[in-house]
Amino acid sequence: MKPLITLVIPSLLLICPLGCGNSQPAAGKEHLEHFVPAHKPANFSEAVEEIQDRAEHLGQHTGHSHDDEAAEFQELRDIVNWLPELAADSDLNESDWNAASTAAKLISEKLGQRRAADASLSLKELSAAIDTELQNLKSLVAAAGKPEPSMHHEHHHDHHHHEDQHPTLKTEN
Repeated sequence: MKPLITLVIPSLLLICPLGCGNSQPAAGKEHLEHFVPAHKPANFSEAVEEIQDRAEHLGQHTGHSHDDEAAEFQELRDIVNWLPELAADSDLNESDWNAASTAAKLISEKLGQRRAADASLSLKELSAAIDTELQNLKSLVAAAGKPEPSMHHEHHHDHHHHEDQHPTLKTEN
């Protein structure tokens, strides 16, 4: 009986490290790395458009007891802070990336000045305050290249019904 035990125990010791370990911490960490906030734009072009739209929206609705104003303001700040990363993921050259990064920094500083010590927000004419930087960013959109399809935004329209309108689109059977 002893030889059987000397064979079984070493075999279990070899198998157990492979299958008996707790993989929860690794799985949890991996999950966090793949979380993308719903308001994160898919690319540089989308980010510039979002900054403009959100700044205009916040500026127009300031002082109208807008319940989500603080959350929307924070999302705008998040998007501005993601700009250098999104620019780096684009086709911008180093000089254009530097311009985008500088514009993002200036917008971030101007947004920071809009929050008072009592946490109230002064958002009137927000678009005008960041217009110069926004125009600089918009001028870089073409150089950023064709936007990649969004990885985390839904795509709602069907391309198949347009084939007759686009002679270059041909389906192969």
